Amino acid sequence: MARQVVIDRDILGWVDEHTDELSRKYQNVLPVSKHPDLPQRNSDVENAKYCKQNDCDMITGDTTAHTHFFEAGIKSVRITKMEPLKDKDIYLIHIEE
Repeated sequence: MARQVVIDRDILGWVDEHTDELSRKYQNVLPVSKHPDLPQRNSDVENAKYCKQNDCDMITGDTTAHTHFFEAGIKSVRITKMEPLKDKDIYLIHIEE
């Protein structure tokens, strides 16, 4: 498991309800747009590169987010459906390489 987790901007409300759970699993929870190294203007590919360089998983509601990891030069990811919501599902993306 990675030491840190990046929270994609599309589920920032979800993370507020799961902060305690995430804090038990990860040393740092890094929300996009709220963390100085992850500004909102970052592309999804830049966020994927950040995850690779900083030993991070990513949690997102974006069903295509994993494709940006491949665009960032990452060859293998594991995608886990964490929680179904009314309007979207929550996914954990873990870099396997």
